[in-house]
Amino acid sequence: MKRRGLLVAGAALALSACSSGRKIPDLPKLAAERGAIRWSVDLDGGGYGFAPAIVDDRVYAAGAGGSLARVALANGTLDWRIDTGARLITGVGAASGLVAVTDENGSLRVHDDTGKLRWQAALGAEAVSVPVLDGDILVVRGSDNRILAFDAYSGRRRWVYTRQNPPLVLRQTNRPRLDGATVYVGLPGGRLVALSTETGAMRWESAISLPRGSNEIERIADILGEPVLVGRQMCAGSYQGRVGCVDAATGRPAWSREISAVGAIDFDGRILVAGDTRGRVHALNDVGEPLWVQEGFEGRLLGAPALVGDAVAIGDEEGYLHWLALADGRPVGRVRVDSSAIVSAPRRAGDLAIVQTVRGRVAAAALG
Repeated sequence: MKRRGLLVAGAALALSACSSGRKIPDLPKLAAERGAIRWSVDLDGGGYGFAPAIVDDRVYAAGAGGSLARVALANGTLDWRIDTGARLITGVGAASGLVAVTDENGSLRVHDDTGKLRWQAALGAEAVSVPVLDGDILVVRGSDNRILAFDAYSGRRRWVYTRQNPPLVLRQTNRPRLDGATVYVGLPGGRLVALSTETGAMRWESAISLPRGSNEIERIADILGEPVLVGRQMCAGSYQGRVGCVDAATGRPAWSREISAVGAIDFDGRILVAGDTRGRVHALNDVGEPLWVQEGFEGRLLGAPALVGDAVAIGDEEGYLHWLALADGRPVGRVRVDSSAIVSAPRRAGDLAIVQTVRGRVAAAALG
C-alpha cells in the first residue's frame, strides 16, 4: 500500500499545544445550566475520520478498533454491533441499505443494513476521506490524492481522478460532497474541485485560499471537512487560510474571509459558522460579513461546529459539547460526553446533536 512519508498526523500543526502539562483555560460561565445527554453508546475509539451518519431513524457509527453499529435515533437502542476484524481509519458513510468504512490496510469495506460485508476493494493507499454514498455511487479520497468512485452496490470501480499532493499536507480526514451529477471535493492547497459523478471529468476548480509563507509548514492551506452546498453557494474553510464560498455551477469565487479553520464549517444560507485554530467561533452572513465572534473559548482546542436549531453546537478537547446562541454567540448550554475530545462536527437530527468522542462514545445531546 502506498503511504506518504510527509503526511502530518491529525491537525498536529494547529493543535501542537495539546502536549501534556498544558493548562487548559477555564470554560466561560453560563447564565443557567442547560444541556442533557439523551442516550449514548460506547464503541472502540474515534477521532479524526470518525463521525456518525444518520439515515432516516437510524444512526450508524464505527470505532477505530473495528466495531460497526446501528442505533435507534429515538432512544439509542442498539440494533446490532459487529466486529469488522480490521483496524478502521474512517467511518462512516451511509445510505439506505449500505454502510461504508475504510481500514488501515487501504481497504474500502461496504456492509449491508444488517452489518454483513457486501464487498470490499483495495484503494492502493489509506483513505483520507470518509466514504460518501448517494444513490448508486460511492466516492472516497486516498492519501495519494486520488479520488475514486465505485458502484455502491457491486463495488465496480467507475473512475479515478488524480491530483499531485503538495509536499506537506494535514492528516485530517474530510469527506466529499455528493449532489446528483456532481461531486465536490476539498483538496490540499486550498482548492475545491467539482467532478462529474458519471465520468470523473472536472467541471471546475477554484481556490478558497492560496498557500503562502516561507516554508512548507507555513504554506499548508488544506480544505478541512465537508464542503457545504446551499442553493448556488458551495462553501468551505481552509487551515491557515480563508473561509469562503464559490458559485456551485461555475466555481467563480463569491466571497472569502481571513479565518484559519480548525475543521468543517456549517452554513444554512443565512449564517455561516466556523471555529478557528485559536479557539474562537465566528459567525458570518451570506456575503461573508462578520456577525459575531465568540472569544470565550480562546486557548481551548475546539472541533468543528454545526447549526442545530437556533444554536451552534461545537465540541472541545475535554469532551464538552457547547451550545452558543445563534443570534449573538452567547454560551447557552453545555454537557460533557466523556473526558476525550470531540473533533468532528456534530450531526444534527431535529433538536439533537449526535457526536462521537476520541474514545468512541457516540451520544445524542439536546440543549433543552
